[in-house]
Amino acid sequence: MWETMSAVRVLGGQRSRPLYSPWVAAKADKTAGLDLRMLRAVQPRSGYTPDFLTPPPKASRARFETEIARVRSTPLHQVRAELIQSRDGRDNPGAPAINRMLEDPAAAREGFAVEIEAAWHALIEPDWPMISRVLEDDIAYRGQQLTSGGLAKLFDDLHPTLSWENDQLITSQFREQDRELTGEGLLLVPGVFGWPYLVVITAPEYQPTVVYPARGAARLWSDAPAPPDSLATLLGRTRATLLVALDPPATTSALAAQYGLALATVAEHLAALYGAGLVSRRRTGHQVHYRRTDVGQAVVDASIG
Repeated sequence: MWETMSAVRVLGGQRSRPLYSPWVAAKADKTAGLDLRMLRAVQPRSGYTPDFLTPPPKASRARFETEIARVRSTPLHQVRAELIQSRDGRDNPGAPAINRMLEDPAAAREGFAVEIEAAWHALIEPDWPMISRVLEDDIAYRGQQLTSGGLAKLFDDLHPTLSWENDQLITSQFREQDRELTGEGLLLVPGVFGWPYLVVITAPEYQPTVVYPARGAARLWSDAPAPPDSLATLLGRTRATLLVALDPPATTSALAAQYGLALATVAEHLAALYGAGLVSRRRTGHQVHYRRTDVGQAVVDASIG
C-alpha cells in the first residue's frame, strides 16, 4: 500500500525527484489509462494525505489483498474526518473534489480502493520481487545496526531529519503532537518510492510509524549490470550474472524471480560461489541473504578493470 501510494505521488510530481525518471518513462504506457483523480486530490504537494489509505502494516510480509481490505473497512466517521483534514490543509487544489467526496464517504472509500487496486496492478505488482528485495535488505541492515549499536546507531543514518536524544526520537521537520509510545512500540517502514522524504504517523488511531527511504532504492531504476565477458568466461555466464547481481544482497527466490531462473538453478550456482569463497550468506528470520565477500568483490572489480 505504501509503495503504491508513493508511486502515484511520484507520477504526479516527479520533476523534483529525477531519481524516478527512468521508472516514470518505463511505465508511460501503463499509466496512460489509469484514472487516479481521487488519489491525486488528496495528495497535495505539501499537506495531509488521509492515513486510512496507507494503514500501518500489521505484518512484515503483509499481502496487498489484506491491506486493501483494511482500507475498505475503515469506519466512515474516520474517512470523513481525514478527508476534511486533507481538504483544509494549506492551499490544497483538490479541495473542490474532496467536497464532492464528502457528500458520500462510503462511495469515496470504495472509489479510493478501486484506484489503489488499479495502481498496484499497473505500477507495483510487476516489479514487486525486485522492490521487496530492496526492502528486505534494508530491514536486515537495520536489524544489524540495532543489534550492534542499539537505538542510537539504528537512528543515526535512518534519515537526516531524525535524531535519538535522551530516550526520545526527535524529528526536525514535523509539528505534530508528541506521541508517548507507552509500550506500543514504533513501526519502521522502508520505502523505495518515498526518497528523499520522511513520513511520520502519530495520530492516536494508528500504530506509531516512521516511513523512510530504503537503502539501495536507486539501483532499481537502472538495468541490472551484465557480467563482463572475462568474468563469464571464468565462472560461466549464469554464475557470473548472479555474482554481479548481489548488490544489494539478495535471496535465492529474489534472484530467481528477477532473472527468470528456476530456484534449484540459482541455489546450485550460489552454493558453488559460496564454496569458492566469493559470496557469504546470512540468515534473517526464515530467509538467507547472499552477499559478495571481499574476495568476490575483488574478482568483480578485476574483471571490470
